[in-house]
Amino acid sequence: MIAAIASFFGLIIRLIYQLVNNNYFLSILIFTFLTKLILFPLTWMQIKSTQKIQDIAPLDKKIRDKYKNDKNKQAEELSKLYAENKINPMGGCLPLLIQIPIILGMFAIVRQPLTYIVQTPPEEIKTYTQELLNKENVTEAEMNSNELVIAKEKSLIDMDVALGINLGDVPANIMNKDVNKKPNPVSIVIPVLTVIFSIILNKITQKSSNMSEEQIEMQKSMNFTMPLLSGFIAFSMPLALGIYWLFGNILSIIQQLIIAKIIKKDSSKEVLALNKGGK
Repeated sequence: MIAAIASFFGLIIRLIYQLVNNNYFLSILIFTFLTKLILFPLTWMQIKSTQKIQDIAPLDKKIRDKYKNDKNKQAEELSKLYAENKINPMGGCLPLLIQIPIILGMFAIVRQPLTYIVQTPPEEIKTYTQELLNKENVTEAEMNSNELVIAKEKSLIDMDVALGINLGDVPANIMNKDVNKKPNPVSIVIPVLTVIFSIILNKITQKSSNMSEEQIEMQKSMNFTMPLLSGFIAFSMPLALGIYWLFGNILSIIQQLIIAKIIKKDSSKEVLALNKGGK
């Protein structure tokens, strides 16, 4: 399944790669922008749904307090409240769920750019692997795991960016004694920036969602756990994935600020009506 997803997204990146004169770095940036653009309607719905939930929070609390001893009636009234305001409590999860297969596909693509972007025939990759490992019988796993090395040594895909940074390098290899050619130490900046912008995105999301003190307290652990996880992945995977994640966070921050500003103007008018109707 992951191979199918990677093949689909790899084809898109390949088309972009050809259009931008085989610039791998620019291809990753454009692909990231396109995914954000395609997911924009869902992100809009997610933020709007979150805002509406915050708007009806006082009415929600009234119902929970009023029917705290009758859970069935409480569920019925809450369901009615959400239906009247056209709110799907699970609507905010959809964009996150859709992004999971994209990330999984990118995991495979950045590790096997010859297969998914350059579309090098398997037999050719096998020959390169045999030469690299200096043995006749090579496994599929060996072919897959050595694609990045082959791509760089044979210059089959240009992954150089600037300052000696190569998108095929894995930042974690800076500390790996077994690696002959270690990544440029500057590459460690990408995972660090990924963590920083992930934290900023979380803070902006909280602020734009008007979370209560209780909700913010509940989110505190996630505010640092998820950014650290994204930083760890960017640190242990080829830099191309870190670039995808970092640029995606930057675009999400811009998107979040724009959408939140538009939605707040509309919701401020709706809150008055909702509160009057709940009295």
